[in-house]
Amino acid sequence: MSDASWTERWDELISGGDSAAIEEFWMARLEEGVSDGSAFVGALKRMRSAGKKTLAATLLELAADQALADGAWEARKRFLVELIRLGLGDGEKWRTGLVECLRRLWAGSPSLEKMLKHFALPAARKPLEALETIETWLAYDVGGVFAMAGRGPGRVVDANPQLGLLRLDFEREKRVPMPIDAARKYLTPLPAGHFLRRRLEEPAALAAEAASDPQGTLAAILESYAVPMAVPEIKAALAGVVAEEQWTSWWNRAKKNQRVLASGSGTRVQYRLASGAGAEDEIRAEFAAAALPQQLDLVRRHGGRGRELAAFFGAALLERAAVDGTAPEQVWEALMLAARTGAPAGAVEAARAAVLARVGPLALLAELGDAQQREILLEFVREHDAAGWAGVYESWLDHEPSPRLLSTIANTLVAAGESARVQSFLDRALLQPARHPSALVWLCEEDGNALRPLLEDRRGGALLVRLVELAERRTFSPYRARLKEILSAGGLAGRIVADRLTVDQARRIVQILEHPGGLADERNWLRRAVTARFPELRQAPEADVVPALPATVARLQAELKNLLEKEIPETLRAIQEARAHGDLSENFEYHAARARQEFLSARASELQGDLGKVRIIDPRSVDTTRVRVGTRVWLQPQAGGEQQAIVILGPYEGDPERGILSHGSEAAQLLLEKAVGDAVSFNGAAWTVDRIEPGL
Repeated sequence: MSDASWTERWDELISGGDSAAIEEFWMARLEEGVSDGSAFVGALKRMRSAGKKTLAATLLELAADQALADGAWEARKRFLVELIRLGLGDGEKWRTGLVECLRRLWAGSPSLEKMLKHFALPAARKPLEALETIETWLAYDVGGVFAMAGRGPGRVVDANPQLGLLRLDFEREKRVPMPIDAARKYLTPLPAGHFLRRRLEEPAALAAEAASDPQGTLAAILESYAVPMAVPEIKAALAGVVAEEQWTSWWNRAKKNQRVLASGSGTRVQYRLASGAGAEDEIRAEFAAAALPQQLDLVRRHGGRGRELAAFFGAALLERAAVDGTAPEQVWEALMLAARTGAPAGAVEAARAAVLARVGPLALLAELGDAQQREILLEFVREHDAAGWAGVYESWLDHEPSPRLLSTIANTLVAAGESARVQSFLDRALLQPARHPSALVWLCEEDGNALRPLLEDRRGGALLVRLVELAERRTFSPYRARLKEILSAGGLAGRIVADRLTVDQARRIVQILEHPGGLADERNWLRRAVTARFPELRQAPEADVVPALPATVARLQAELKNLLEKEIPETLRAIQEARAHGDLSENFEYHAARARQEFLSARASELQGDLGKVRIIDPRSVDTTRVRVGTRVWLQPQAGGEQQAIVILGPYEGDPERGILSHGSEAAQLLLEKAVGDAVSFNGAAWTVDRIEPGL
């Protein structure tokens, strides 16, 4: 009789209340075998809950006796624990019985007698706690092999109940202490045959197996752990078995095991062994239950397993691509994979044409994140749209981020006699580089024979000036590594500086490089190269330099932008409107607008000139051994009295009332280059330089 059926009958007998029938039924069940005793203990608990505690105590003792007679030591231990817990019968006899159970259950354990002696279960004040403690020690007894995170497999070599410590020998560390209370948390038992146990006990044989049979070794690892494992976990299990330099080739061979299945994507991929149903059956079942993105991932992983599975994938993907509402980019990828797995070419082509007709090539290209998929789509458009493909190619040039595909598209257009479209694209990229960063960087890198004639005329000094200006902008941050190469001596910049740069372009580059920025090595090289080509630019006369704080430069740039983009255009419109009123000799609005336009233009010209000569100063890093622009100098009156502090900055920061002098003022010129201790004449009095410090 099964546990479920006899416990149902048991509950009926308890409800009936016939003690003789209950005892008769109980004895019959005992004669059938007590197993581990758990079902009997549960049955007696329900009986006590029904109020039949005396009869339950009698039946429990009968069960303990039957377990003794059957040699069912786990069941007898369970029954004796219940008798002691409930305080029934002869407690001393039950304790002695527990010791016998331990000797039977843990026969052969090296530390059994030591633990029985140390914890003295028969005399213990809390015998059940003593029992649990003894069994904990025996579970981690000497000779046992366990795994510990971070240390790998290790063997218990000492168990010391006096200190409460185990000691384990690991592969690289010996006699590592482990408190017994922490063993359950940190130590995992390794049964015989477990991969990690073999790594500890027979490392040479295991290494030989791994080298000769990577697929079998991977299966052994997955069987030992019995859970899905990520690549780092598998690699950790093979520590010391497969050398680091051999790992990649070993893994590429091992994962070809047809029983090994992968799930997840990216860094979350996990591997497991197929169950008895077989790998392909599991893959089909998983595919049928998955959403399309997961189905695509399964096809990428398992499409090469066999022809039957590939044919299944191809047919299923064609069917899925026809479902309304499916994202077009997923449909396109599904069709690409269907073609790879051998789906009928005609069916794939028809499905591609349908999705393009529904979405449009440019909209679909914008959704495809993979360059190979975009290339397949462009080839399809060229083959099936003789009249419109060139327009699609030209339009997509403005958006394509892949330099390889940009070259392919441009070369295809040139080969088809559509060079004008490529030239138009290049002009757009140069006119609005911030809108076409990938195109501008590609334009500087491309070196194919077919495109060189179109590119060379555009790769002169003006382009280098734009590159130096744009390299620091956030829009070009993703291309920083490629820009470093372009702006190096061996890149395009080196060729332009050598023979395509005018002095005015060189001067502008030097001005731009005066401003702080990244790409320090490239900027320093470029400054040296440009001034070597044009020596007259090496040292700008000090009078031509306009020192300014970064905040001041930003303010002046904002003012100039406002003048050029708002105030001057508005004034010019006002002049045009006033001119339309007729006689200009008495037209006050016209003359007022002209005067304002002249003033604003003069101001814009002044700002442009000064910004072109700006040298940004950082008072925090200025040399304070002498009075310089960016320093604060403290003057001590020689006649006695309070010190005076003077800060020297640029012309746009001067504010004498606050003690800030412009570097070009007469008073500042008297102080510049003075050192501590020097005597100076300032504001009609004699002073001594007391100290010099950063200006801000």
